[in-house]
Amino acid sequence: MNKTKITGISGLIAAGIGSVCCVGPLILAGLGMGAGTLAFARSFGFLHLPMMVLAFGLLGTAFYFHYKKSAAGSKSECCETPPGKNSQTIFILWSATILTIFLFLFPFLI
Repeated sequence: MNKTKITGISGLIAAGIGSVCCVGPLILAGLGMGAGTLAFARSFGFLHLPMMVLAFGLLGTAFYFHYKKSAAGSKSECCETPPGKNSQTIFILWSATILTIFLFLFPFLI
């Protein structure tokens, strides 16, 4: 797995952890959990901002790794990635970005 996928998925995981205070109660209520577990999930609200900063930092790093220009002297064909791998990486990166933005805005929508 390359650096772009790892940092993109890590950003998505950080966004999920940061949104457990808001998305967690809805998921737990859907599973039939009681009010005590809902209150427990709401106690993680302090993690929202730091984890979102971490998530967007990781996604920014993933975009940098993917879209950075190669050095002028290192134009060799041995290091080129096949087109299928590149499109899969782009799909994972943009999917993680869209889900992270949704998780970041979810508390403000409800």
